[in-house]
Amino acid sequence: MELRAMLAGVRDHEYDHRAGQDQPAQKFLQSVRRSLTAGLPVGMHVRVSGSGQSLPVIPWIAVLNPDVTKTAQEGLYVVYLYRRDLSRLYLSMNQGATQHLRHAQVNGHKGAAAERVALEELGKESAMLRDGLSDAALDGLADKIELGADRYFLPRGYELGNIAAIEYDVAHLPYDEFLGADLTRLLALYASCVEIKKEILATQPGRIHTSVGATKETVKLPLKQPVFRPNSSTEYVAQVDAQVQRKSRRHEALVELFAEWVKEHDLYPANKHTGRRDLTVDGQGQHWLVEAKVVGANAEHVVREAIGQLFSYRQAYYRDQRKPDPALVALFSEPIGEYFVNLLVSLGIEAIWRSGPAWQGFGPAADTSLFHVLIGI
Repeated sequence: MELRAMLAGVRDHEYDHRAGQDQPAQKFLQSVRRSLTAGLPVGMHVRVSGSGQSLPVIPWIAVLNPDVTKTAQEGLYVVYLYRRDLSRLYLSMNQGATQHLRHAQVNGHKGAAAERVALEELGKESAMLRDGLSDAALDGLADKIELGADRYFLPRGYELGNIAAIEYDVAHLPYDEFLGADLTRLLALYASCVEIKKEILATQPGRIHTSVGATKETVKLPLKQPVFRPNSSTEYVAQVDAQVQRKSRRHEALVELFAEWVKEHDLYPANKHTGRRDLTVDGQGQHWLVEAKVVGANAEHVVREAIGQLFSYRQAYYRDQRKPDPALVALFSEPIGEYFVNLLVSLGIEAIWRSGPAWQGFGPAADTSLFHVLIGI
């Protein structure tokens, strides 16, 4: 289903929050959840309104980074919000209102007073995050949205939780090319807002009362780490294998999705017993070492990390153990830009990245290209 049809369908099916879960519009929303996920960056989740017993006055479609939040009730996310009369649609960089309400209640406020405090806090937090964004990032975006449901807490929460938005006329939505570009832009803004919130939490404790990320499944490291200056690959491998690795949910989703694609082409991926290496791939007389990275607000950081890790692992796991060099592959959750692709290739590293529902790639040599094998060249 095309994005334009997904967004128009809520109005076309005449959504009514009083009509119940069985109405065509709500069933359509559930189908959008499945369809939209296919075109998003790897590991991003889609949630839609209507999971409770009663339907909300304002229908919505949210895109979540599971490393930031698993629910639209808390954390930061990008969301399509419909005006109550379904005439307008906003693509909004927003945040969960319910988490702010819970914080107000924990601090002793009740009823209307708790809602008032939560809304005030939402507005202040949105302003702080907006102030951290550049003029270029905010160019042409709206800092206010109007949902036409002032008597209800959640619609007011969405309005005050808005950091930046794009407004559409639902009856005259742009074509998919433009809608897709807008969504890509807001997802990039999403990554920036997460980094800004982390910075505020670290440098200005107490200014923001909500967390920045979902709980990760990790083991705590000791507060004091020993000095790490290995004299040999044996010491290096022993040390890095013993350390706890922090793998995000999106990182794991990226590795798993790519491994499944590799298997479909009679190649053999491995991510167990590989030390700190994300993935190795064998087949057709070749061995590839793959380092996977989730692209955030700045692709430069993950590109640099991938280069350093690939070279370190090649030295420790291959050259120092007198094994042939592997072909090096940097795998990314989304495009990193032509400049960084060319940088990787100049260093002998193949770049493969997810672009919507498809994979793209470019390597330094056709005869060692994993991407060429996967697309049958």
